[in-house]
This record gives sequence, C-alpha cells and structure tokens, in this order.
Amino acid sequence: MAASRSSADHLLRIVRDIADYQFGRGVGERLFPDDCRVEISKRTKRPKYVFFRGEILATIRYPDNLLALTLAGAKRLLEVAGDSALKVIVKKKAVEKIKRGMSPLARDVIYYDERIRPGDEVLLLDEDGNFIAVGRAVVSGSTIKGLERGVVVKIRKSLKENQIQT
Repeated sequence: MAASRSSADHLLRIVRDIADYQFGRGVGERLFPDDCRVEISKRTKRPKYVFFRGEILATIRYPDNLLALTLAGAKRLLEVAGDSALKVIVKKKAVEKIKRGMSPLARDVIYYDERIRPGDEVLLLDEDGNFIAVGRAVVSGSTIKGLERGVVVKIRKSLKENQIQT
C-alpha cells in the first residue's frame, strides 16, 4: 500500500531530522533530497529504510533511532557534508585488511576527527582521501590519540578491491 504524499513527506522529515541530529544541522535535507523514499517496517510500522534512486542509503536502527549508512549513503554524506563529516584516515598498509572487512587498529590511524564519540557513524578514507569504508566508532577521538593498540572503528561496510576509486 502506497503512503499518501503528506505521509511520505512526514516520514522524510523524520529521517532528515535524525540526520540533522546525527551529522549536523542542515545535512538531512542535502543527504536525503525530496525524491527519497522512506520504507516502513511491517513489524514496527516505523521508518526503516531510506531509498534514493532505487538504492538504500540508510537503515534506521532501533532502539537508538539513529541512521546506519550503507556504502552509497556514506559516499553521499561525504559529498554533502564534506569536512564536517566524521572521518578517520588510515595508512596505506591498513587499506587491504579494511577492504576484507577487518576493523582498523589504533596503529593504522593517521588522522581522526577529535569530535568523534563512541557509537558515531564514521567514514574511513585512505591516505589519498579516497573513501574506503563506513563503520561505528568504538572510542572517542580524544581517546584514539592515546591508544597504541586496539580497534578504533568497527567496520560495517567496506569497498572491495575493484571498487576503490583513485
């Protein structure tokens, strides 16, 4: 059953508000344009997936009601938010293991955003600034500074070898 236009607008407004809260004011409207479609969970009757041009950009995770970005959503966030997106830059030698889905260790990190908090959605880039993965921060940016070992970001999705853009 298709949602009415006002209902669809309301759902999109909810998702944009979540994005504004999670990624910064004004990001929601740029991340999720008017032609995005929000799909409702059959079980909970709450917003679950956000589609743009037939591709899932994000899933709304419960119980915290925040967005879990797909690779397409993370790339789009990087485009629309630019420097305000939370990023971790890793050494070239760590890129291979990240492409296999392994999480980066503290010793793999070259740069991290000090605003990172545990649980934040984080974009991983290689030394050349190419997007390689998206995940959730395990520790804060200020904690990364003092770490010599341990996982700093739990990788959720990563580009494969043939997907890395140079």
